Amino acid sequence: MSQLTEQKYQTVTQEELERVRQQHSWVADPIIRASERVLEEPFFEWLQTVRSVQELKPVVTQLWYHSATFPKVMGIMLGLTSLKENHMMPFYAMHIYGEADHHEMLMQWMLKHGILQDRKEIEKFIPTIATNACVNLVYQMAIEQDRSKWLACLNSGIERCSNHFFIKMSEKLDELDVNDPYFTVHVEADQHHSILGLDYLEAANDSFRREVIINKALEGISLWAFMLNSWIGINRMPEFDLEGNLLNKQATGINN
Repeated sequence: MSQLTEQKYQTVTQEELERVRQQHSWVADPIIRASERVLEEPFFEWLQTVRSVQELKPVVTQLWYHSATFPKVMGIMLGLTSLKENHMMPFYAMHIYGEADHHEMLMQWMLKHGILQDRKEIEKFIPTIATNACVNLVYQMAIEQDRSKWLACLNSGIERCSNHFFIKMSEKLDELDVNDPYFTVHVEADQHHSILGLDYLEAANDSFRREVIINKALEGISLWAFMLNSWIGINRMPEFDLEGNLLNKQATGINN
């Protein structure tokens, strides 16, 4: 299963990254600025302190719910695509195909390392309010069928934050000698999705329309960080201005 998943993505070059960033700098720059700031949130400070795979249980059990739900939302986006947007169907379908078996890979990893004793144990974990909020944002966009909001928020904002998350998780799991293709494949996959998303964005020459798209992208980034912090019991959601600058400073230390 993991070998099949690993073959679904292409490598994105630095040249392609820079080309897309410059072409869509009006939304890419705020996304990059805000997503980099998320790396300073309490979750990543906590992750540095982890010394055993069992300490990750509250994180990966929540991650399973997120991973199992997102392909379903993408399916709604595909299923509701209008005839005039049919050219986007291969893009949506490929994203679903890339994500559809990831939660099963995570389940196998949790069982292998004794984080769960059996499959049914996952039913004992209730998604946090923040996890639901992040997923529900994407449900809302799937119903709304606004392509540029979807691409800026999910493919560019959330996927970039996801890329950062899996890079840091992979580093920690390498340190613990328990890494797995589920984590490593996302390092390339989410970067791939993010780049593809920007390539399909509208020109959005109207200033208010640009503000709407940027705001939706930053909403996704805020909720992603809110979700990660909730996984370690911290109620914090960063908020950003339209340039991607942090508006609400946080107290230092993960116990504050």
